[in-house]
Amino acid sequence: MKLPIVIHTEEDYDRAQQRVEELNAMPDGAEKERELHALAEAMLAFELRRDDADD
Repeated sequence: MKLPIVIHTEEDYDRAQQRVEELNAMPDGAEKERELHALAEAMLAFELRRDDADD
């Protein structure tokens, strides 16, 4: 069982963006789609938390 992706810091967010770029360069597949989806959810959650902190 794989652990969920969680982004806590700007550095984590930057690494997630790099991973998305790496995945986009790979051939399509189910595993790639699952990881891209998990990264997108984690990045969105981080952005929402960051926006709430700014308010």
